[in-house]
Amino acid sequence: MKNLIKDIKLLYVEDEDELREETLEILEYYFRDIVVAKDGEEGFELYKKGFESKKCFDIVVSDIEMPKVDGILMCKRIKEIKRDQIVVLLSAYDTKEYLKEAMNLRVDKFIVKPVVDAYDFISSLVTLSEKVLLKLEYKNKDFLLEQQHKIIDENVFMTLSDLDGKIVEVSKAYLDFTGFTRDEIIGKSHSVFREKSNKTEVIKDLWETILADKSWVGELKNRKFTKEEYWIKANISPLYNIDHEKIGYSAIVQDITNAKRLEALSITDRLTEIHNRKYFDYSLNREYKGALWRREKFALLIVDIDNFNEYNELYGNASGDKAIRAIALEIKKYLKHTVENLFRIGGQRFAIIILNKSDDSVKRIALDLVDRVEALKIKHEKGAASGFLSVSIGGINTDCSKETISNEDIYNLADNNLSKAKMSGKNKFIFNTNDSPIESVKNLDISTKLPNRESLVRDLSLLQEDAMLILLHINQINSIKDIYGMQVVSEITSQKAKQLNRIIIDSSATLYCLNMQEFALLVTSKALFEKYMELVKYSILTNSDEDSYNLDNENSLVSEFSAGVSYGMLNIFSQADIALQDAIISKKNLIIYNNNQTKLESEKARLDRLKTYKRALNDGNIVPYFQPIIDVKDNTVMKYEALARLVTDDGEVVSPCHFLDSSKEDNTFEFFSRQMIQKVFNVYAKKKADISINLAYENINSPTMRDYIKNRLDKYGGEGITFEILESEDIEDYALIEDFIKMLKSYNCKISIDDFGSGYSNFTNIIKLDIDYIKLDGSLIEKINIDKNVEHMVVALLDFVKNAKIKTIAEFVSTKELDAKVRELGVDYIQGYLYGEPNTAENYGLL
Repeated sequence: MKNLIKDIKLLYVEDEDELREETLEILEYYFRDIVVAKDGEEGFELYKKGFESKKCFDIVVSDIEMPKVDGILMCKRIKEIKRDQIVVLLSAYDTKEYLKEAMNLRVDKFIVKPVVDAYDFISSLVTLSEKVLLKLEYKNKDFLLEQQHKIIDENVFMTLSDLDGKIVEVSKAYLDFTGFTRDEIIGKSHSVFREKSNKTEVIKDLWETILADKSWVGELKNRKFTKEEYWIKANISPLYNIDHEKIGYSAIVQDITNAKRLEALSITDRLTEIHNRKYFDYSLNREYKGALWRREKFALLIVDIDNFNEYNELYGNASGDKAIRAIALEIKKYLKHTVENLFRIGGQRFAIIILNKSDDSVKRIALDLVDRVEALKIKHEKGAASGFLSVSIGGINTDCSKETISNEDIYNLADNNLSKAKMSGKNKFIFNTNDSPIESVKNLDISTKLPNRESLVRDLSLLQEDAMLILLHINQINSIKDIYGMQVVSEITSQKAKQLNRIIIDSSATLYCLNMQEFALLVTSKALFEKYMELVKYSILTNSDEDSYNLDNENSLVSEFSAGVSYGMLNIFSQADIALQDAIISKKNLIIYNNNQTKLESEKARLDRLKTYKRALNDGNIVPYFQPIIDVKDNTVMKYEALARLVTDDGEVVSPCHFLDSSKEDNTFEFFSRQMIQKVFNVYAKKKADISINLAYENINSPTMRDYIKNRLDKYGGEGITFEILESEDIEDYALIEDFIKMLKSYNCKISIDDFGSGYSNFTNIIKLDIDYIKLDGSLIEKINIDKNVEHMVVALLDFVKNAKIKTIAEFVSTKELDAKVRELGVDYIQGYLYGEPNTAENYGLL
């Protein structure tokens, strides 16, 4: 109690000396800020002085019967200065007259003196002190709210609207920015700002989201009072009263005009001022997914100017650029009200996306474009028979309610039809020559007809904002395969694909089949993150009858999922995989990737990995998987790289990034390496393929490990074996590496440097070594098509290596685009999921 009231400022007025001293003794024990007056006149002057100096008293305690000015009159004057001043009156007379006057003055407490019970007296003051402190707290909160409101009003673009969307409040900052007055906005809908070109489906999605009591985040184009266009990123959320009844909506708005202008520059072709290839890749992916979700028709036309190289040679590049601009403008004028998107995708080539049109409509558009370009009469002596520039067009119109192919294959089919149009005489249009385009697709999983790993990697490279990636692993699928065979595995995978397809119903969510035991779900709308997390937790990972696979009338298998989840744009595939592997190791059904784990969480995960690793090592469950390395000259398999895998008690296969640290920490890395190398040599002994084996500096630095490798080479030989030495900053003794390589070379082994360019590259020392191959680090290869700086670095590395007469290998090649790029840059060999995922020796026919 004492601590509660010690900061209360108190004015005590009493004319009787003895009584004043007695009462003061009690007060001073509890209050440390007390000002004493001997009569009402002095008391009022002290109060007035304190008020004027902004050092007001919190409580006034006063006697009533005093000379000059009594307590009643003094309190009356005080109340004229501050109406809500807390006052306690002391009186030796408990009369109705005094009580009535005290009540009229709204005195807070009336106490009869002398004060017999000090506790009751102080308790009364404590109650009043609490009132003072509460008022002060409310006053401070009101002040802070007022300041916050002022800051928001002056700096934040915000509107408040009622349930019908009519604006009831708007911030001064937003009014200043848009140029409207308050009277022009209040009572209007947000269409007063909105630019008419906003897509109807965007506005529909906005209202559907907020009517479902969820927040909507999205981009809109608006207009200021001056009709100047601007872009906003809006976060619109429901507003509730104290009873949690929805009363309207708040919109926090961010001006993103400059960002959108920069974006427009990055997605606009400078010559023609239409969209460029970068935006085509993004739009093809987005629009085709939307058509699949809506089960509508989707058409793609690829337009190419005929004999354009000859035109450039004949009339010059300036005339060529002029012709491209003229044709682009003509196409744009014709398509203005017909289709969504027009793109220049390279040189003299254009692409057109057409949404939900009949075959006849698409044909009419294409044939009209052929006629209109020729009607421009751009003279070309070596062109079509007419003597003018012409175009050829290849097209496809797929019915997404019947066929499911990937967006990459949509392009390939249209491009193939363009080639046929060119070969059949040019100035023509070829359309859907295949009765069933599904037969020629290459980017769908065969058994599930879902987009495959290559499609996922491509879609991830096109992300423009944070996404959610969920990896789903069918548990114990390897054990099922060993016992029941691949047919059962294939049927379980198909059953799981159908199960997942039934619950994924949003255009911003895409399901992929990565292999026979793993699916991926990519969610690109933040508004759907929570929904799909709930689906994962309470539907996908919850046991149901759908998880049972019937072997016969009496027996069935239960197949369940483990899941790893990550969020973001960069590295979310690898992060989701880390989470999934941790889930498998720890036997949990779900782990969300968290880069900021607590120390306790990290330690528990480490111990789980160590326990799983030691059991696998002791049980001989460190096994080699193999991945082909392709020769770019003829696309044949040059050799296979042996990659370590750990098999858990449940038959799950775990990648090395989850247990290599455990092997080093447990001081069993050499035993792990020996187990792995012996099993690789067992495969090598069959002499069916050349094999590459990984070695770390720790292996080479160990005399016993060097002796073991020499012993294995004495037994099995080294012809056809490549040792890949991991380049890292751990390498301290290059002379030791050089001597070790000489020993390997004496057995006709080849030498490769792994992870070259990964951040630590001692070029001078490496070039002195007698090596045959350099494998470019996968993290560089993955970014080569999206980061010019990385591309320049790879070009420099390749020049360096080629001058040293060393062959190069590009790893992590998972898409056709990456494949084309590394071939263009001149690598000698390629490795990655595009040509084969890591698998057992049996699956690659090596045993």
